[in-house]
Amino acid sequence: MDPRDDSVPTGPDTDPEPRWVRRTPILPEQWWGPPGAQVVGALAVLAIGIWLQRAALPVAIVVSVVVLAGAVVLAAVGRRAYWYPSRAAARRLHRTRVAAWGAAGVCLAVFALAVGAQVLLFGLGAVEIGLRSARRFEPTRFELRGRSVAVAGVAVASTVFAVVALTVPAVDQTYSSRWVGWSIVIVPLTVILAVLHWRAASKATDIE
Repeated sequence: MDPRDDSVPTGPDTDPEPRWVRRTPILPEQWWGPPGAQVVGALAVLAIGIWLQRAALPVAIVVSVVVLAGAVVLAAVGRRAYWYPSRAAARRLHRTRVAAWGAAGVCLAVFALAVGAQVLLFGLGAVEIGLRSARRFEPTRFELRGRSVAVAGVAVASTVFAVVALTVPAVDQTYSSRWVGWSIVIVPLTVILAVLHWRAASKATDIE
């Protein structure tokens, strides 16, 4: 019996396994590849923070630490799913993937806001839409709720930056104008997307 199948009957009349079960790692690079990409991204953010300006370094450090922590957790869960495959392990890995990549996306958005690269947010959105369209799969309820929370996190971050710009006189005028101006676009858009994702989650058939 397939170790990924916790006593689930198999045969021509049974439904195919959900996508999150089929994505259980069967090759080493499938469990260490995504965490490795997150580590590279975290180090890139740190390097860019140092290169652009010292004022961005604290944000870059926090963002890098959070992304690295997510990469470590994702690697640990992915390795366990690779060595001890089961439906429960696949479920844990699926949820960890959603949480880790959602947190990484929010962190990258916060960094983009901090350095005044708000256009990067729309690039992230375009990439996400393109990837989802190319894969042509129905996201699970957990994925949709994870996206909703992540997008809401971007809205909160943009709001915080705008409030800081309006209330802290020491903020550089260039960044202050960007934070306030872009928040007028980013906050309503992300709030709408968060609501749409949450509503879609209530209609999802695959709850995992």
